[in-house]
Amino acid sequence: MAKLITSARASLHRCLRPFAPRALAALAMSLLTTAPARAQDLSPIDTFFTTLGTALTGTTGRAIGLVALAAVGIAFLFGRMNLGLAVSICVGLVILFGSATILGGFA
Repeated sequence: MAKLITSARASLHRCLRPFAPRALAALAMSLLTTAPARAQDLSPIDTFFTTLGTALTGTTGRAIGLVALAAVGIAFLFGRMNLGLAVSICVGLVILFGSATILGGFA
């Protein structure tokens, strides 16, 4: 068994020997030409969330809230609205439009 392992190892060394200088040269070039990684800023992510927050609390968000409240009113008019669902919609709108004030209190 040991003779088989030694034979396999010798055959592997014979096969890989021609590639060793090229592999060492490639390793040296990659080590010499690499630059340190620079820290990335998160401005694209910040911009995305700022735009999303502005859209939800601005005129677009107010229009969506108006449509939601109108739908609640129409559903109440026809007797199809559950009181729990209506309260949850109103509480959700209060949290949405009061979120800037709530988060301002934490900062």
